[in-house]
Amino acid sequence: MMFAAPCGPPGQPVVDSVSPNSVALHWDKPRDTGNGKLQGYIVEMKPTGGDWKEVNVDPVREPEMVVPHLKEGQEYQFRVKAINEAGPGAPSTATGPVVAEKPAGWSADNNNVKVK
Repeated sequence: MMFAAPCGPPGQPVVDSVSPNSVALHWDKPRDTGNGKLQGYIVEMKPTGGDWKEVNVDPVREPEMVVPHLKEGQEYQFRVKAINEAGPGAPSTATGPVVAEKPAGWSADNNNVKVK
């Protein structure tokens, strides 16, 4: 019987879209799943000058997530950990700084987030 080791890091998250209070991300699955079944992902965020904290309590199954409840005008970085039977693995490389703000072309009467 083989025991699972923690997963390797997933790919660096890519920012798909930004709004004043959320960011949509996607990332590549880790190349190394540690001989275990991939159970999902934990996304972490860090405001500039702050500490890393987990965004989601329950792992997301797909390599994508919308991070809600951001503060407009605040700058954040994001990273992801893959989880298997051994627990969370190494974090991905963090995104560059992302500012939660209205994207170009956004208007108050159009609540849809414009994707880059």
